[in-house]
Amino acid sequence: MHRPGICRLLAALALSVTAATAFAAEGSGRYWPPITDPPTATYRPGKWVWADLLTPDVGAAAEFYGKVFGWTFETFGPKEDTRTYTLVSSNGTPIAGMVFVNPKDHSLKHDARWVGLMSVEDVKLAEGRVLNAGGKVLMPPRQLGVRGEAALFADPEGAVFGVIHSASGDPEDYLGEVNNWLWHELWATDAAAMAKFYQAVGGYQVVDGVIGSEQRGYHLTEGGYARAGILAKPLEAAKTAWVPYVRVANVEEAVEKARAAGGAVVLEPHDVHGTRAALLMDPSGAPFAVAEWRRRK
Repeated sequence: MHRPGICRLLAALALSVTAATAFAAEGSGRYWPPITDPPTATYRPGKWVWADLLTPDVGAAAEFYGKVFGWTFETFGPKEDTRTYTLVSSNGTPIAGMVFVNPKDHSLKHDARWVGLMSVEDVKLAEGRVLNAGGKVLMPPRQLGVRGEAALFADPEGAVFGVIHSASGDPEDYLGEVNNWLWHELWATDAAAMAKFYQAVGGYQVVDGVIGSEQRGYHLTEGGYARAGILAKPLEAAKTAWVPYVRVANVEEAVEKARAAGGAVVLEPHDVHGTRAALLMDPSGAPFAVAEWRRRK
């Protein structure tokens, strides 16, 4: 990992709570489309069902992700761009959203962040569990229009995440196709302690997630599925953060597309988790990873 990449990564992770707090203050005035359309009317507590990109430049982000992954976009809301919500689809399936966060506040110029949402049966109950386990509330339980009830939290090490009880139900369980979400992973200082925290909040079973010669890690499982992972963070100076993975057919090709579209390569393609992966940042500084999927024998 080269020095400019390290510096940008540290800055992006350090500022995530600031962006999330700003997002929470502005969230009630937006239109929030449902996360499933048509409705499923079924729920899978513990499943990470959605992700929202908090960014000072939705237009630039859409251009970047469209070039890299072929994602398409539909914008809802008033003429004022700062109050809109942009729905992201992959191969016709809604998978995420994008919202402006203080685009005129230059102190947040590089404060972009993907925030994942975990399905819960009761958002208020989840809030109590977060507080009892040592986390913080950034946005208390709030009805987000037709989307449902949601809240935004920080875990004891400061990583931002959300919970939701969707008004339309949760997406079905399936392996994400190419250019869709593949995995959510927490990079933590104390992986064991954070596994206990998320077990308390999400009702997960915690199992050993180590593959090959990797350092100690965990999988958060529910309903027979591994829902997310927790690993010791690769950089001691980095802040604890959730990193979303996008599935790609070829990591090297995805990295070159990201470079050409103005993104930064923080960690070059490498073998990890029994597959091939790379860590990237979009032009506004939001970190994410790309990975291939290799069936394990």
